[in-house]
Amino acid sequence: MRDTLAHRGPDGHGLWASTDQRATLGHRRLSIIDLSTAAAQPMLNAAGTVALTFNGEIYNHMDVRRELEALGKYEWRTDHSDTEMLLHAYEEWGVDCVKKFYGMFAIGVYDARQAERPVLHLIRDRVGIKPLYFTKTSRGEWLFASEIRALLKHPHVSAEMDRTAFWHYLTFIVTPAPMTLFRGIFKIPAGHIVSVDHTGRATSRQYWDCKPSAAATLSEKDLSEDDAVAELTRL
Repeated sequence: MRDTLAHRGPDGHGLWASTDQRATLGHRRLSIIDLSTAAAQPMLNAAGTVALTFNGEIYNHMDVRRELEALGKYEWRTDHSDTEMLLHAYEEWGVDCVKKFYGMFAIGVYDARQAERPVLHLIRDRVGIKPLYFTKTSRGEWLFASEIRALLKHPHVSAEMDRTAFWHYLTFIVTPAPMTLFRGIFKIPAGHIVSVDHTGRATSRQYWDCKPSAAATLSEKDLSEDDAVAELTRL
């Protein structure tokens, strides 16, 4: 599965399996911000209880890093890795850390700090620039990847077409989230977090919505909606 995505990450690869044998994370690396091996993924916290894999770029990672450094709680192995910032931000604030980030990202975090209640979080950026797909195999295993082709490499994942999604595609030239063209394979909607708990139950929640954000921006800049439309047209 991992090496199916070699074209997305030609600069390196990593594989990690949890000691509780509940989770395995794989990663293909495209080095952008920190090119050192210290920024390789999957990345673990000092205790080995949180593991993270991440595709994308966090534009304000240095701002969040400085906030974390001021706490004096974390030892840093890199100078400017946005992956390490993500890891420590998750340790500090949990999944709500995502509200601090500006960027494009697909994140998978396995958290076993509560050994009897580990949880997997899958997080997609606010507007869905980076893709993130997940499925449940016929044997009850949860899988996730940046491309559907990686999921289809698993022997217990079916490539059966979802006819409803297909008709949506023919009508709108898009399949509305969380649907994909494959039955049982789903895309995480933009601005959403999917969490799988220790019982195998998956839940989804939205952490960002453009509507209240747009309203707040208009209020801050003392603009009416008509003013905003006119400015967008001008641009």
